[in-house]
Amino acid sequence: MSERTGTGHKSAAKAIQKKLNDKGYEVKQIDCFPMMGKTGEWMENVYIPLTTRFPLGWAISYKFAQTFPNMIHNSMYRRVKKELLKEIQEYNPDLIITVHSMFCKAVSKLLKKNNLNIPLYVGVVDIVNPPNVWYNEFADEVFVPTDIIKQDYIKKGFDENKIIEYGFPVRDDIKKRTEPKKIEDKVKILLVNPSVNLKKNIKFLKEVSRIENSEVTIICGRDERLFNTLKKKQEDGEISKSVNVYGFVTNMNEHLDNNHILLTKAGPNMMVEAINSLTAVVVTGHISGQENHNYEFITKNGLGIKCENPNKIYEEVNNFIKGKELDKCLDNILKFELKNGAQVIADFVSENIK
Repeated sequence: MSERTGTGHKSAAKAIQKKLNDKGYEVKQIDCFPMMGKTGEWMENVYIPLTTRFPLGWAISYKFAQTFPNMIHNSMYRRVKKELLKEIQEYNPDLIITVHSMFCKAVSKLLKKNNLNIPLYVGVVDIVNPPNVWYNEFADEVFVPTDIIKQDYIKKGFDENKIIEYGFPVRDDIKKRTEPKKIEDKVKILLVNPSVNLKKNIKFLKEVSRIENSEVTIICGRDERLFNTLKKKQEDGEISKSVNVYGFVTNMNEHLDNNHILLTKAGPNMMVEAINSLTAVVVTGHISGQENHNYEFITKNGLGIKCENPNKIYEEVNNFIKGKELDKCLDNILKFELKNGAQVIADFVSENIK
């Protein structure tokens, strides 16, 4: 998994660990980036600035990884092999599960070269179009979230008998809500990472705040620059003081449960957590490359809409509410079924690992 290159890998790892722990297994999470020394530290430090402030640079690096995935894997292997082998030999696992694309083949190569007969499972933590570096034909089992990805893996030559459609791993605190949400006097709107751009985030918030009979909340997470900017603009009167502005929170489950609409970029974890909480999703941005098509999960299943233009967000969301599309989406979400991938993996391990 990874601690700092996006929260999705860590969130998925925690969800899987919890389900395995519940079945009595001992689990250890490993972040391989620190094992690569200064190179790994640099890669972790540059990920957020690159994806949020220099999207063109990120798009170029992503395109390179898509075109030359084996070159990326070989580079990762050379840098991580010594420390990772030491970790594996000391812990002596019965099974390895990877939920990070950058290291899945490095682990395979390491096991093969050192004659370690340890099964390797790959959990694909992406929702529509996973990057090529996630594909590992040497994995003993691969868990994919949807049938679309399953069919794509089969076309690439992966053994169909080793592919398991597992949904998506969701943390235990994001409970699957079974009761429909009622819209009473106000529509409650939550913004979480609506864009990778600071100015767009501010514009999204200002425009959404204009919607009548709404209560607006924004969670900035670890983006301290955004949090401090919004607080300053509230003090100066540029943003209404009725808007709830939070930094990093540990009760995201409560925020999702209390809101009707989520505005967020196309990160798979956030979208799936919203659906579990019966919250309609407005996709307002994406990280270039890896998230380009993730909005399709929302729009094709009738779970929300897409609007990445902050100048049009007021009109789109207002019409979404007033035109009764929100009611239809909330009804669709209530009926929508997506497996809890963490539970699927834990059940599979319990049945197949002795």
